[in-house]
Amino acid sequence: MRPFAGVDIGGTMTKVGVLGENFESASFCTPHDKDRLILEICKEILKLSHGKTLEGVGVGCPGAVDPNGKVDFMPNLDFEDFDIGALLKRELQTNVAVTNDANAAALAECKRNDFSDAVMLTLGTGVGSGIIIGGKIYEGANGKAAELGHMIIEADGRRCGCGMKGCLEAYASASALIAQTKRAMEADRSSFMWELCPDINAVDGKVAFEAEKLGDRAAKEVVEEYIKYLGTGIINICNIFRPEAVIIGGGVSNQGEYLLGRLRNFCLAREYGYKNAPHPQIIKARLGSLAGLYGAIELIKYKSEERNERP
Repeated sequence: MRPFAGVDIGGTMTKVGVLGENFESASFCTPHDKDRLILEICKEILKLSHGKTLEGVGVGCPGAVDPNGKVDFMPNLDFEDFDIGALLKRELQTNVAVTNDANAAALAECKRNDFSDAVMLTLGTGVGSGIIIGGKIYEGANGKAAELGHMIIEADGRRCGCGMKGCLEAYASASALIAQTKRAMEADRSSFMWELCPDINAVDGKVAFEAEKLGDRAAKEVVEEYIKYLGTGIINICNIFRPEAVIIGGGVSNQGEYLLGRLRNFCLAREYGYKNAPHPQIIKARLGSLAGLYGAIELIKYKSEERNERP
């Protein structure tokens, strides 16, 4: 069988992997130049494939991707109208499939956990998301679906970076958690959060959780509010998709069962959306920083299967 290649483009690092008889991978600093990025990707794929003809290349990247593999805008790199699918196809002379990096990570986590229907939320600077239905990425019209971080959970609420108000991202991202932690610290100078982090500018997503574990009242209010909003988003997801699982990734997920157990209790108290509703699993992502790369390979694998099945 010919090998598959995967690419995971990040604002800082780009990972490349080739799956044949074995799996080999490499990474490099992402160039802030389109031509240079294409050159580096092709160079690493050719090196890792040892000259073998590829079955195809899957790519996961930040930003909005259309069905033909063109990226409208790639944040952090400021690439616009970047037709990465066509460029890689021309250079490597093989099939190429491109999707958003959160979609790729969700696909990899589903394969890892043997789910056919699942939703992944990545809690970082924003709230990334990926939706898997029937083992395949759901991308919607023009590939622009799955922006679950921008569902409205508080009408006319906090301003979100997207320009709207009340988005899940404005309440459940790591950035939102940090901002709320700082507000609580400024309101309560006696909070133990100051002992854990004397420099308010150094606050991260762990401070409120760690202080709450030590019995701090102000931290407890921060964490309970965070769980309320994230849990509300999960209930919305359950009502819309009723997946087998909601997979939580990103830095905040490192709280493990201390976070996940309480999210389950929050959803259970609200019957996961309605009386006698199925209860999706709420679990932590397992693949870490390699999820996007594995997902890119899974993407091109099933795209290749679809092509081979056509009459």
